[in-house]
Amino acid sequence: MTRGELARLVRASLREMDLRTRVREAASGLHGPVRVIAIGKAAPEMTTGALEALGRAASAALVVTNDGTEVAVVRASARRLGVPQRVLFASHPLPDRRSVAAGRACLALAATHGEGRGTLLVLVSGGASSLVCAPAAGITLAEKRAVAKRMLASGADVRAINVVRKHLSRIKGGGLARAALPDRVVSIIASDVVGGEPSDVGSGPAVADPSTVRDARRLLARFAEDHAGLPLARTLSPRDAGGVEARVVVAPEQLARVADARLRAAGLRVRVLAPSTGDAATLAAEYVALARRARPGTAFVRAAEPGVVVPTKAGRGGRSSHVAALVGRALGPRHVLFAAVATDGVDGASGTAGAIVDERFASRVSAEALARAIARFDTGPLHLAARTALPARPTGQNLADLHVLVVG
Repeated sequence: MTRGELARLVRASLREMDLRTRVREAASGLHGPVRVIAIGKAAPEMTTGALEALGRAASAALVVTNDGTEVAVVRASARRLGVPQRVLFASHPLPDRRSVAAGRACLALAATHGEGRGTLLVLVSGGASSLVCAPAAGITLAEKRAVAKRMLASGADVRAINVVRKHLSRIKGGGLARAALPDRVVSIIASDVVGGEPSDVGSGPAVADPSTVRDARRLLARFAEDHAGLPLARTLSPRDAGGVEARVVVAPEQLARVADARLRAAGLRVRVLAPSTGDAATLAAEYVALARRARPGTAFVRAAEPGVVVPTKAGRGGRSSHVAALVGRALGPRHVLFAAVATDGVDGASGTAGAIVDERFASRVSAEALARAIARFDTGPLHLAARTALPARPTGQNLADLHVLVVG
């Protein structure tokens, strides 16, 4: 298998997930009037699917997504059906003032309810935690940003980060559902959280939340000690969430299975590794060991969300480009391909969608430059210079990262 063939296989696997169809099928049983709020990197694709199912039963649609995401299709779909629609763009991975405006808009639409006679359909995908922001009482946007930045750089996994986010917010942790009750609230979720529950995705804006203030306080003390004294809010507990439903239509583990089938169709023996949120260096060492001992014609695939500790003065890096650099520097002499792919098409600040490296990678850059880039979390420019980078462009999906190792 060549680098180009592997890149095409990954793209085809993402297309096969067909998020629009999955959402259309999940929303097909809902009856009007239905207010639609979609938040996340896949919000336009999910909204289009929902509107195809709802037709004129949809009374309004609000879409919040990240900069650079294509929205023409969802706008055309809403116009064709005569559904009032609004598309907002906000910041990722840290919230900005646009995120606060989007949070206000979402809460306002949710609260425009029919006293139990209507339905709020909330479509949630990765990125939602940053794209909508409604700071809890006593919390400022600056404080929310500082906590999020510290947690994201700490090596904490996304589930821990989102527990903290929920308890600093009026919209997360079921806050959006609370605004809509007693109307029926249905969440359709495209999960980007490896092994996650509905409440983990996008910090669970419209589902019950099992976490507590004590949980959030403990995590702040561990990962963001300087902020451990911030006032925290209670979230929507399961006992108060009557009329709230959640349907997960796609998850990272499903993408790994699709890639598995395509690799097998290409004639490879494939092993799907257990999904992981483990430390990036530990995962890289595992892949290098597999590359050295596996038989030729073997492939390994995994859904992953590696933990990374980001230095204070980080460069242009991302999880996928970082893991690819760690693997690439230790490959050889056997022919091996390793792909680390950000499925949303944007790998952090790296300017790439990840990278595909082989046994020649370490010879294309100096050992000093490679070590410096890894230490500074500055691996994007390294891959761009070595021509191992995957081009950055939003995919309309967000299913964590996909790792594929092919031993030639």
